[in-house]
Amino acid sequence: MLRSVPMGLLLGTAAGMTAVAWAAYAALDVSWIADNAAFEESSLFSGGFLQILMRNAGAALVLYSGVVTLGLTTLVAGGILALYVGATVSLGVHSTGVAQLASDVALYVPLEFGGLVLAATAGLQPACGAVRLVLIDRDKISLASLHRDFADSLRTLALALALILVAAAIEATLISLRTI
Repeated sequence: MLRSVPMGLLLGTAAGMTAVAWAAYAALDVSWIADNAAFEESSLFSGGFLQILMRNAGAALVLYSGVVTLGLTTLVAGGILALYVGATVSLGVHSTGVAQLASDVALYVPLEFGGLVLAATAGLQPACGAVRLVLIDRDKISLASLHRDFADSLRTLALALALILVAAAIEATLISLRTI
């Protein structure tokens, strides 16, 4: 299944989303954070397995929507998601500290973010495959090439959703252990 993932596109997508997330992290004004009590009570930091899975799988499917928009919705949604991730990390770091945040999320966030990056990669695969075919391979786009790129994007999406499923299970388990 990993052969269906174009590594250059995956690394480029990850780098772009990370750069936007870093910019959001750096730009967020966190001077108003006095303590983290409001965050502990927030519904954003709670939820059962299905709620977590639906939220993250929904985000993955929005990222994948670029397969029908020549990547446009993937680029927009990827930028928005990266801004959200950067802002969320900034809030977490400034309210609980780096060590506490890392210990709280280290088991599932890499899987979750990796799944979302893979979903964005899948959303860009058909458009990038067509561009590669025309500009690099100097060939024509055919029904067979479109079918191949779409099939590969579905395999990439399946891998993304599998990572998101595992991350949701881990996150829900950790949340339930904290409330005991």
